[in-house]
Amino acid sequence: MQRDIDALVAELTLDEKASLTAGADLWSTAAVARVGIPAVRMTDGPNGARGPRLPAAFGGGEDSPSVCTPCGTALAASWDPALVAEVGALLGDEARARGCRILLAPTVNLQRSPLAGRNFECYSEDPLLSGAMAAAFVRGVQSRGVVATVKHLAGNESEHERMTMDSVIDERTLRELYLLPFELAVREGGALGVMTAYNRLNGSYGPDNQDLLSGILRGEWGFEGFVVTDWFGFADTVAAARAGLDLEMPGPGRSFGAALATAVRSGAVPEATVDAAVARLLRVFDRIGALDDDVREPTGGVEAAATPTRAAGGVEAAATPTGERAAAATRTTAAAGAALARRAAVAGAVLLRNDGLLPLAPGGIRRLAVIGPLADRAEIMGGGSAQVTPPYRRSPLDALTDRLDPGTVIDHEPGLAWPEATDAAPGHRAPPATPAAPDGEALAPAVAAASAADAVVVVVGTGAAWESEGFDRATMHLPAGQDDLVTAVVVANPRTVVVVNAGAPVGMDWAEHAAAVVQIWFGGQEMAEALVDVLLGVAEPSGRLPHTIPMRVEHNPSYGRFPAENGRLLYGEGLLVGHRWYEARHLPVRYPFGHGLSYTTFEIGPPSPAITSIERGGDVQVTVPITNTGTRTGSEVVQCYVEAVDPRLARPPRELKAFAKVTLHPGETRNVRLHLAARAFACWDPGDPDAAPLGDRLRSSVPWAPPLERHPDAPGWVIDAGRYRLHIGRSSADLAHVCEVTLT
Repeated sequence: MQRDIDALVAELTLDEKASLTAGADLWSTAAVARVGIPAVRMTDGPNGARGPRLPAAFGGGEDSPSVCTPCGTALAASWDPALVAEVGALLGDEARARGCRILLAPTVNLQRSPLAGRNFECYSEDPLLSGAMAAAFVRGVQSRGVVATVKHLAGNESEHERMTMDSVIDERTLRELYLLPFELAVREGGALGVMTAYNRLNGSYGPDNQDLLSGILRGEWGFEGFVVTDWFGFADTVAAARAGLDLEMPGPGRSFGAALATAVRSGAVPEATVDAAVARLLRVFDRIGALDDDVREPTGGVEAAATPTRAAGGVEAAATPTGERAAAATRTTAAAGAALARRAAVAGAVLLRNDGLLPLAPGGIRRLAVIGPLADRAEIMGGGSAQVTPPYRRSPLDALTDRLDPGTVIDHEPGLAWPEATDAAPGHRAPPATPAAPDGEALAPAVAAASAADAVVVVVGTGAAWESEGFDRATMHLPAGQDDLVTAVVVANPRTVVVVNAGAPVGMDWAEHAAAVVQIWFGGQEMAEALVDVLLGVAEPSGRLPHTIPMRVEHNPSYGRFPAENGRLLYGEGLLVGHRWYEARHLPVRYPFGHGLSYTTFEIGPPSPAITSIERGGDVQVTVPITNTGTRTGSEVVQCYVEAVDPRLARPPRELKAFAKVTLHPGETRNVRLHLAARAFACWDPGDPDAAPLGDRLRSSVPWAPPLERHPDAPGWVIDAGRYRLHIGRSSADLAHVCEVTLT
């Protein structure tokens, strides 16, 4: 039932309105039962719905499980927005099953440094890929009557001193890179929630930044949702109210709530400002059907209300069925969730290297060595607020043992001890010290097992003790001496598959000595089964890297400017982030952005632009024929990078502007259509209001002086006339074709 929100707000007293601007507890907004406004519950996060427990009828308890999907980098590695939308819808269902209407996801900050602690939770180093994944995830979540809350706006690319540090980013870099994923999530995804970051951005805390919230987010992008703080984030009562903050979390409020009512009574904040914030919040709740939910007061963020409701569009929400119906519903949901989690883990698995060892032929392997500290455990998610309680964990060793031929002998050796993480609240712990590399005797059993085997699978990586909200990594090297373990194993038996179980780039000095390298990420609850699907060739590894894996961390553009020093984090590399930097500096990389192999082969034919000369502001359509020239069904990701031939302002050598994933049977050819809107050729020009008077003064003083090459108008997106090359290929470093268009 649609409500008259303005009339509803008019019924509220000042104290009631102010109460709605701050949480009632850790996970809930305030209720105003007198006028039928319910408490609305929310839950983290990007790879699962956590927070309030399931109702008892669904088998809930203090630590009730929820589906654990692959992490953000794994989803982005699929390069498949349709799949990511399915995952979003699954997590929307999971949130509804917990009586929650707000999901605190996705995380769309860029992977600026390989060492950022929260990289696994983010999508990519590239703003277009990040934004496309975010928009798809948002559409999926919100199709279930749940608000997707895009976070963290903005400049939250480091965890070190995150509550106070100042991210210093120039306007052009901010617009073209760090704000673009948020813009796409809002404009293309229709996001109804945005969460501000802890850190300052160019001196201003996110909740207090009027230019960001009212000017860009609402004014330019047309955002129609609400803005919420990160938990316990700083906000100034008056500045945040004027900026356009709507909700402070958690409760009780510190800057909003009762403090906001006091500010109104003192004359510091107009009551109309509070009315506008409350109206924005209630309109979102009405839009998703949450105002029809149970009006009971919240109970400390533990118990979840689960009364039958109807989401926007007439979708039935999770209720509280009893008996056999409840059990059947739970089993069906769990089975569907597991199947999707497995499909997503396979789709994001990246085959980095393969000399023909993969896929393994089970009948031809009499003895398999399964080695590594992560072979008999499952690091399926990173740390911090992304963590959930999965329904189960299976290790790669378990999955291989179950699915290999019964006659195959499996020798397992961990090779080294795996240090356990200490339990502590996110942001209040440091990563454990990396133990010394295992002195050669400790490796002897693993080396002996590898030497005697027909093939080896060695599983190494990181985990929540190294990749987590709250701190950044100190090094790209694998922890606990794992690099030495891999080196020893591949020397003992070159027929080795190295499986990397990590969410962010790690050093791989041993990569060229292994027969195959597979990146499985933090692959969620079905990671082990998905890995075995890939190793045995049951499924294709169809992932592509969403970030560059450098040869050394010192080659990364943020090196020397990461993390913050004296409270300031300088984004001095500007536009040259990720693959743009390595291309501009002609630096070798371990594996380039967009890279990924397949068990089949593809031919990318010459692209055909619909037109080669267009007026500025027009769209460009490019058709690219793709043929599967191999013997297996597989997927290819066609990537289009734009190069401005003679730009007025300095630009990266090439920028990803379109991509498409296509699945083809052997011998099949299909035309892939890539659409490049006008913005694909644009750059943000900060402008120079002093250009005109300076030019006049210069000409009057020095008649022969050349004109100033500056954009005199207000800041904005500018498309310069000229030639643009479209590079088409399968990674940022493997570009098969170039075609050219001229903007007149």
